[in-house]
Amino acid sequence: MSTSEADVLNNSNNALETLSNLWYTMLQIIQAVSSASASSLTVEPDLAKLQKARKEYEQLKTSLRKTAEWLESNQLEEELENETTEYKNKLIVQEDLQKKQLRVNDQLKRLLSQSYALQFQLEMLFTSSQDVKIN
Repeated sequence: MSTSEADVLNNSNNALETLSNLWYTMLQIIQAVSSASASSLTVEPDLAKLQKARKEYEQLKTSLRKTAEWLESNQLEEELENETTEYKNKLIVQEDLQKKQLRVNDQLKRLLSQSYALQFQLEMLFTSSQDVKIN
């Protein structure tokens, strides 16, 4: 059974959203239990609210488990692995090209420095030859 990349990505996003909701629900349960235990001596705890939160938590947990199982059984084919390998190879080539670029830039700087030095020496020679003509 071939699964499209979009399906896998959509289910992954859904799983992440479910996980976020699961954490939020768990936080609500902890807060509700904490406040219920803090006020248990003075007020009767709202057990229906706690049971509703617990039921929602269980549903989210089941949904997340099913999505995770689906994602495990419908992993993307080797296309992504090949793309990843191809991407890594391209990164290596790019890194090599950047090294070559730096090397060529250094060589150009040296050549420019040499040409400036040569130009300075020519000007000095020209100036000294004019000085010789004047004397």
